[in-house]
Amino acid sequence: MLNPMLMSAGVALLAVFYYLQSAAPANGPVAPRIEALLLSSYHDYASNGWPFDVYGPISHDRRNMPRSGDPLGWIIVDTIDTLMIAYNYTESDDTRVDLLQKISRIENWVRDELSYDIDAEVNIFETTIRMLGGLLSAYHLSSELSIGQPQVYLDKAVDLGDRLARAFGQSQSPIPYSSVNLHDGRAIKNHVDNGASSTAEFTTLQLEFKYLSAITGDRKYWDLAEQVYEPLYKVNHIFENYDGLVPIYTQPDTAEFWGNNIRFGSRGDSFYEYLLKQYLLTHEVMYYNLYRKAIDGMKKHLVKESFPSGLTYIAEKPWGLNGPASSKMDHLVCFMGGLLAMGATEGFPVDQARTMPFWDADHNDDWLLAMKLTHTCYQMYHQTPSGLAPEIVVFNYDETSANGEFEEISELDRQNWWLSPTEDFFVKPLDGHNLQRPETVESIMFMYHLSNDTTYREWGEEILDSFVKNTEVKPNGKDSVYTSLNNCMQLPTVKRDNMESFWLAETLKYLYLLFQDDVDLTSIVFNTEAHPFPVIDEATLNKYNLTTGWSLD
Repeated sequence: MLNPMLMSAGVALLAVFYYLQSAAPANGPVAPRIEALLLSSYHDYASNGWPFDVYGPISHDRRNMPRSGDPLGWIIVDTIDTLMIAYNYTESDDTRVDLLQKISRIENWVRDELSYDIDAEVNIFETTIRMLGGLLSAYHLSSELSIGQPQVYLDKAVDLGDRLARAFGQSQSPIPYSSVNLHDGRAIKNHVDNGASSTAEFTTLQLEFKYLSAITGDRKYWDLAEQVYEPLYKVNHIFENYDGLVPIYTQPDTAEFWGNNIRFGSRGDSFYEYLLKQYLLTHEVMYYNLYRKAIDGMKKHLVKESFPSGLTYIAEKPWGLNGPASSKMDHLVCFMGGLLAMGATEGFPVDQARTMPFWDADHNDDWLLAMKLTHTCYQMYHQTPSGLAPEIVVFNYDETSANGEFEEISELDRQNWWLSPTEDFFVKPLDGHNLQRPETVESIMFMYHLSNDTTYREWGEEILDSFVKNTEVKPNGKDSVYTSLNNCMQLPTVKRDNMESFWLAETLKYLYLLFQDDVDLTSIVFNTEAHPFPVIDEATLNKYNLTTGWSLD
């Protein structure tokens, strides 16, 4: 039951309780299972891996990411808000006490031991979405739920934000280099790819920097993050030359694209995600218009159907829009079902959204596409031997009618690759790993809360069961822990001995929220690492003059 004191406009995760009659009761039998899974995974890390950034749950191997040996809090900071959300929702007094103890330990460590004055280079994108995003979300939730001292997280977020902000202004354009030294502020070019920055990386800082401006009143973060767009769009003529889509690499000194590879998987994905989410966070219509153009371009060039069953997927264009398509799709692309659904409904239940002034043919088409893509991603789990999706699939197509539209899949490849039971997709031998990724359950969570269709809960529970059954290990013969897989395409699965931070930060969070009934998606925006921020109200935007500082004119 919600605390009435939380029922205010500023409440993000917890506002507007509504009961979904056809759904399983809130905190029904599945939610406590996910709580137990979360506590088991986190307890193992806290007992055997704390405070290290990288952890192997089988061997208890552990290390920090910076060469200096200092911890970034990669797992700890990424997980704080998941523990807070579980603390709020759990119906078990014992679990609530356990979670509060874990949260208090983290808060004390962040205040007394975590330092970002580290003489080592870090990737700006990863550090922003995981560490800055985690601290900002912890600040928000600790404030709303009255857990501990929110200022601890805000102080650390400001310190880290200032260190990351120094990366801007060191290239010859407003686009930053890929990495920054947290101690001296030196920005460092990408060591590979001819120094090019990933287009998705420097365009996936904006939610975090804009929210930091909103809670500090200092618009420098907003301006720095936003300034990358004008040269990117104008130098490359994105609307005219690319139909709103973008190649995955950009030279930071010139703002020019490097290469022609266009995809919604790695290095491209969150460019599109943050266009829509900036609109949802700040209500700046310009960002919806940029998103709209990109989605229209995606539908025109990349949306395809598999053979023989007609599964809808998003193809790649490795050689540019005029080249043949690749039917390869990363699991990362599976976030698009949820994104399209949020773009179609703006977070309102779809039946309500259909009655609102913004609903039109584009929104309706986006909703239908969201349903199809989420179904495809579910099939990537449902059809494999382990019930878990591989990192990458290659969709089958009808060779007799392809007419050069696709890069050729050779007959030898077809013989050596794993073929799904419906023959709709292949998996290459080196692509069968499963890193406990969140994107499919992310979309399933959004689709459930926006549609009230219990099919999505059934899919989520099936995937949960597969994670439990096929990623579980018992190193001491008794306690269960959960690990990534080197191969999910055979039984028994081949374990990897690594727990990614997003298992706790994203996958379990989205599964847990799937089985709650009071998730208001109109007042929160999840960053790309599943850290929830409250929508910035108009009064705050006006107070600090937080407005779009560029245009396409």
